[in-house]
Amino acid sequence: MAAANTSFFFTTGAEIHWRQAGGFNRDPASIHTLLTGLTGLVIVEILYIVTAAVTTPYIYNVVGYVIRTWAFVLAAAFKPLVNKVVHKVASRWAPGRKVFERLKIYEPVPLGDYDEEEDKAGLHAAPLLDQPAPLPAEKTRSKIWLKRALVLIPTGLIFFLRLIRPYDESYWFLSQTIVASPFAGVDSKGKLAGMADHAEIDGKSTALTATPKFDWMPEGEWPGFRDWQDDKYKHYNSSYDPLHISNLDQDILEPLREVLANGDVKIKHILVFKMESTRQDVFPFKNGSYFHERIKQSYGDKTIPKKVQKRLANLTRTAERLTGAQSGLNPENPVKPYGGISMTNSYTGGTFTLKSIEATTCGLSPLVVDFNHEYEHHIYQPCMPHVLDVLSASTNNSKSKDFVDWPWRPRFMQTITDTYDHQDRLTPALGFHDENILTVEVIDKQHTNDTTWKAEKYNFWGYADKEMGSYLKDAILEAEHKHERLFVTHLTGITHHPWDLPPHVDYHELIGSLTNSFGGKNDGLNRYLNTVGFNDRWYARVLEILEETGIADETLFVLTGDHGISLLEDGNVTPYDNPLVTNFHVPLVFAHPKLPVIELNSSVTSVQILPTILDLLKESGSLDEHSARAIRDLLPMYEGQSIIRPIVEKKDDKSYWQFTVMNTGGSMVAMRSADKQYRLIVPLVPEVEWRFTDIAKDPQEDKPIKSFALEPLISAIATRHGKEAVEWTHDAARAAQWWVRDNWRRYEFDPSA
Repeated sequence: MAAANTSFFFTTGAEIHWRQAGGFNRDPASIHTLLTGLTGLVIVEILYIVTAAVTTPYIYNVVGYVIRTWAFVLAAAFKPLVNKVVHKVASRWAPGRKVFERLKIYEPVPLGDYDEEEDKAGLHAAPLLDQPAPLPAEKTRSKIWLKRALVLIPTGLIFFLRLIRPYDESYWFLSQTIVASPFAGVDSKGKLAGMADHAEIDGKSTALTATPKFDWMPEGEWPGFRDWQDDKYKHYNSSYDPLHISNLDQDILEPLREVLANGDVKIKHILVFKMESTRQDVFPFKNGSYFHERIKQSYGDKTIPKKVQKRLANLTRTAERLTGAQSGLNPENPVKPYGGISMTNSYTGGTFTLKSIEATTCGLSPLVVDFNHEYEHHIYQPCMPHVLDVLSASTNNSKSKDFVDWPWRPRFMQTITDTYDHQDRLTPALGFHDENILTVEVIDKQHTNDTTWKAEKYNFWGYADKEMGSYLKDAILEAEHKHERLFVTHLTGITHHPWDLPPHVDYHELIGSLTNSFGGKNDGLNRYLNTVGFNDRWYARVLEILEETGIADETLFVLTGDHGISLLEDGNVTPYDNPLVTNFHVPLVFAHPKLPVIELNSSVTSVQILPTILDLLKESGSLDEHSARAIRDLLPMYEGQSIIRPIVEKKDDKSYWQFTVMNTGGSMVAMRSADKQYRLIVPLVPEVEWRFTDIAKDPQEDKPIKSFALEPLISAIATRHGKEAVEWTHDAARAAQWWVRDNWRRYEFDPSA
């Protein structure tokens, strides 16, 4: 366990939370992921074994001497008391002379009369040749007592400090041996460390109320709509959520208002791409960005070679086109914008990939628990496939020439495995039917005897994302032929650590040789950027497929990251328990060739993607009357605000709070508000610190304020940031306390079970 802790830290920059070990899955993908750190583990294990073999005898002797020294002191101190007790017991139990004589004969030799160190020094040596024993030397006795003092004073001080140590859960955690660590868990009452219990906000203890009734709901049982089928269930009600702020009463943003109203924008199909480990600042990669400046520093003369400059200029051309943001690296050859809305200040709903997918697909906050357990509990909002299936129950006229009458077909497509952490169970729970799910396992089964299939896997995850091209094109052609509307969710994979490229694809050197710029992570950064560029070409191929199939002008293309990665800042290859803002800041684009190019800097989160898609469908006239009425009823139920309307940052002195469940889910929650640039990391377990940052003053979070308790944190915030930041932190902590507990209620999850 100690070797694993050390090697894991050097590989990822994070510590293992051993209480999560029981939740780690034994599926093949999980084991392969674990084995990527095997080399480091073996090296550290060998070092520990060799070190232990050499040092154990000395450590054993030192500890033994400490124990013997304290035994001598305690024996001498308690000698009078022991003798008194012995005599008292003897007088009560053995008043007779015979027993008294026996006790007298066998009276214990006082421990204080013998000392092993004195014996070694010859002070208790037996007389030789009937000669009297030499008298003890004063210098020898002084040396013995000096050695005792060197043991008694520091160990006694430690014992004293332990007695007066304040009660704090973080101290208890630090005092645990590593073997005890797996048994430390989340407070089953949902009380955050160092906080009073806030059971209510604005008089409300939960956002669950009686389920509303909709007359458009079809008869029968519909997955995702369980709460409508039995009156015993309650459902999330945004209007009863004291933390919710709606913006549906706001008008459409001015640049969008006319094109949506006049019918220029048609949305027949929807593609939602979850881009693995994609930071906001690589979509696109820009001249003068923090990333670009750090690459400059990796070269001795702080100048990027022309060959590398050319490669960087062409690294994310498709991202430039989709976002409408020029990289500035190739000004003489600008990219023509595709059209759409690009959000520059978007955070993910969860830095654990599967939780991020759920946040996007279902428009809700993931479950605050380690790893993927959402599928085992009540996913408290209908996900997009659920909604589309219910709409298709009534809107199901494939013979119509107008696509608004066609039924929907939700598909989930990826070229990597879905066995990691039970994704194969989560995907159906989100509403995707088995026959509409594509994974590497499905691809392998289909091509078992197909000699024409030449694609090669890039590593244990599966095939490169571009191998999905033929499947995507076939799905579009089939939908067009059957008069169906596609909703495709695609998870990319190649930008996941360890950033392997397919066989026969060369890596290009993009990073200089100065290791101090990146803490020795130059190779990892170079590999990461190469996979980013590789997948940018995949997105270009997707746009080509849309053109080839004739649906480009009728397809909404949504792209967002599942989480970022702080490899550049601290060398971490995973967002596991990593609070740095770059793990949260992800791209978010709603691309459509008929939309104007808009760049917005409002604070948004991936929880807002689903309500925005529903709002776009409704406002663009891309639904029939029945479906439009259903969407008008469903849209206000979701937590997130619609991005095509002005974001309401604050209302009635109440901030628009945005939460992110951090990888792996049960240790920390990150939060911010739309009206401020503060961030707060809220601990759920004692070994994690509270953490406050001000992105406006410290965009790279180089100087966070951290504390294991809330009050010391607030004191430090008051000194460095003032009263406004203190009040914000108080409100944020109180909101987090309420939100975590209600999150468990919504999922019908009992943390004590």
